[in-house]
Amino acid sequence: LPILYFVYLFLGIPDGGHVFFYGRMWENESMQEKLRGALSVVVSFLTAGTLWYNMGFADFTVVCMVPWLVTSFWLFMVTYLQHHSDDGVLYTDDTWSFTKGAFQTVDRDYGKWINRMSHHMMDGHVVHHLFFTKVPHYRLEEATIALKSGLKEADLEHLYKQVDTPDFTQEIIR
Repeated sequence: LPILYFVYLFLGIPDGGHVFFYGRMWENESMQEKLRGALSVVVSFLTAGTLWYNMGFADFTVVCMVPWLVTSFWLFMVTYLQHHSDDGVLYTDDTWSFTKGAFQTVDRDYGKWINRMSHHMMDGHVVHHLFFTKVPHYRLEEATIALKSGLKEADLEHLYKQVDTPDFTQEIIR
């Protein structure tokens, strides 16, 4: 799994590179936005290189790389699980719509404390996709309750996906 994260980050499979600017992610971006991305990459690599040089390999690994790998794995795992489910539908460019895509995301309940510490981004992910410009993260919990209530009233509960995932480390491997 850590290797797959590097493939995603550096090679950009499937949407485009985060380090090398190609693919769908960068298709319609301005040169200014690409230059901002390039500056960010250069600053990140220079910072890492400077820390490595000054700290030495062992300290850099323990202080910087291990926490980065843990955080990266967490982001990868959470993002993957929010966008994949056993009954997920894959749309083509011709059949996809913003709303259809949003309802293919999954609210995952990781338990009270993890949900709370993550600002309900995991158990309020459907609302995040539907109303990302309108609902701040600190309102996701109440917005998700309102969404479920509204869907129930409209007899559209079948559109909403929620999965209890307290065993998330096993779920990502499955």
